[in-house]
Amino acid sequence: EKCSMTDKEWEERQKTRQEEMEAVSKALAILSGDDAHDLFTRTFNPALLQKDAVENVARQAKASKLLSAVAAKFHNPRLATLAY
Repeated sequence: EKCSMTDKEWEERQKTRQEEMEAVSKALAILSGDDAHDLFTRTFNPALLQKDAVENVARQAKASKLLSAVAAKFHNPRLATLAY
């Protein structure tokens, strides 16, 4: 009886996995199709991209330097940790 239950559970898991694989294949087909590409091309807004990564790095370096200085001044290891 236990073996038959185990076999039944195994078959159910196999069936579920197969259905999941079919669903993923369908989703990939939809997402990689021409309609999806056209929609992405029409709705893509390059203004939303992060253009100023260099400025962000400079700001992060400045903030890190400031935190390090304050941590050293007040002998605060928590601030020193935040600085890095």
